[in-house]
Amino acid sequence: MKVLITGGAKELGRAFSGVLGAQGHQLVLTGRDEEALCTAESELRAQGVDVETHVADLGDPYATAKLIESLGGIDVLVNNGALGGPVGPTWQVDENDWWHTFEVNLRGTAFAANAAIRAMTSGRIINVVSNAGAHRWPYVTAYSVSKAAVIKLTENLAVELKNRPIAVLSYDPGMVDIGLMRRGATMDSGDPHRLRIAEWSRSQRAAGMFTPVEQSADLLARIVRGEFDHRSGALITPKDS
Repeated sequence: MKVLITGGAKELGRAFSGVLGAQGHQLVLTGRDEEALCTAESELRAQGVDVETHVADLGDPYATAKLIESLGGIDVLVNNGALGGPVGPTWQVDENDWWHTFEVNLRGTAFAANAAIRAMTSGRIINVVSNAGAHRWPYVTAYSVSKAAVIKLTENLAVELKNRPIAVLSYDPGMVDIGLMRRGATMDSGDPHRLRIAEWSRSQRAAGMFTPVEQSADLLARIVRGEFDHRSGALITPKDS
């Protein structure tokens, strides 16, 4: 299958691309960091993976959509790219930064999904979300609320597509020691809100609440294969492993 992964060259997205590539899928990776994309492409091709990469910023609502149109269709879209957003009390953070997080996490995801639906005859769209979208995560409200909106977007798209062979699922990969959670655990500043997040992240790791990266990537691979299509509209989490 041809699988497009936004944010697929770094952190959790890179773990996803590694597992999916090893399983024989044809990969299309996007992101903002051209150097990271080139590195990922070289590494994956050295492993025999059929992969191509394209610079596409989710902050540009049309970039991913244009790419999907140019590809002539895909089988699976993994909407993985996202911003963590500003940290602090909602009324104190930069409001433009707060809203830009929505432009990337929600609008970028929605526009990519729309383009995929227009191009697909069948397949699936997987919107990578977070526990932050299902439960409150104070002091990172842009991230939390934007992910909650993506979960609702998924539910609505699934109903609208119920008469077409296209499944839409939200996927919470769990708290993993990579990307946003690793950065949160290592925040080192005098900002009391960042320190609070760092302490919380470390406490979650110490309590065994983190999910191994390999488990997260393997579960995504199962979703990509279609094992959860019958649950279109649902939120899939590590509990479904």
